[in-house]
Amino acid sequence: MRRIVTLNAFLGYIVLFMVSACNPAPTGLHQLHDYQQRVANTLAVAPIIYEPLTALRAPTARDVQLTIPRLQLSLLDSMRLDTCKAGQLIAERNSALGRLEAGIMRYYNDRKLLAALYECSAELDQDNPDLAARVLEQAQAKAELMPMLLLQALSNDKSVRNVVSMADRPLAIADSSIFATRIDSLNTVLRVIDTDAELPTEAELSTALEQLEKDRYIAQLWRALQENRKYLKQLQPLVANMSDPAGCLSAGVPNRARVLRQVFISTFSGPVQQHIGELTRQSRQLTPYVEALAVATNAADIWQDHLRQIGALDDQLIDATRNHVEYWQQFFADCNFEPGA
Repeated sequence: MRRIVTLNAFLGYIVLFMVSACNPAPTGLHQLHDYQQRVANTLAVAPIIYEPLTALRAPTARDVQLTIPRLQLSLLDSMRLDTCKAGQLIAERNSALGRLEAGIMRYYNDRKLLAALYECSAELDQDNPDLAARVLEQAQAKAELMPMLLLQALSNDKSVRNVVSMADRPLAIADSSIFATRIDSLNTVLRVIDTDAELPTEAELSTALEQLEKDRYIAQLWRALQENRKYLKQLQPLVANMSDPAGCLSAGVPNRARVLRQVFISTFSGPVQQHIGELTRQSRQLTPYVEALAVATNAADIWQDHLRQIGALDDQLIDATRNHVEYWQQFFADCNFEPGA
């Protein structure tokens, strides 16, 4: 009889091994996947098959319906501005290349043009007060439109939308050096959004926008926050009642319970929490940029809703981690284990 039981147990482990082998780690979630495999194997239960969530995507220009009045000086007045910097900027805006400009780069040039119009009005005030007054009127009208122009720019800009959208896969490794370069690029863009900040050079802005548009690091970071939280929540049935199958609710402490304790200490308290900690640390550094975008898009509810979801991801992961640890605290108490022992 004992041989039959042993054989059945052996066959059970073979089945579990085969199930584990057919359940590869989801991309970017190898820390949690390895952890759950160890827990499941120790408890002799089938591992949980992870089901990913739908990625969050930033609103597009199509989602934000804007009607922005077109402002323009008369042809004669435009010709009279040749002596002003504004005249050159207006000519560039009306060129074939200028008409194709969009996104943050267009808003950047809108800010330059607005400043140039005010300067031009002041320069013309002595020699041509009537023209100066018309230029000032145009500048004031454009200033009123700047919030709408910024909202339009953000909704049209691929680099900005990339920064607050999720990638198709989570970040596998949080790299502080790579993240630092992305922060530098965000700082450059923020100087354009912040009307009180000095504008960067066009070359600086172009480089920053190109990097943020092509790179997926921050987008993968948001996805990692979402997916790690979902994975932890899916593990709840596995860890919610470990004490009983581990044998801690009867006399003595079986070897299975000791193995589980070691899995928690070496795997969850090690690689898993280190990875989650770095993800949340980096996401907290992105908070000022998310808040700046929220201020810039306060006229669009769809943007506000999206940014609230993005901004809440780190706290949600922290809460999910805390809730997961509480199950282990109960297990440690039931098994009379000292925390960290």
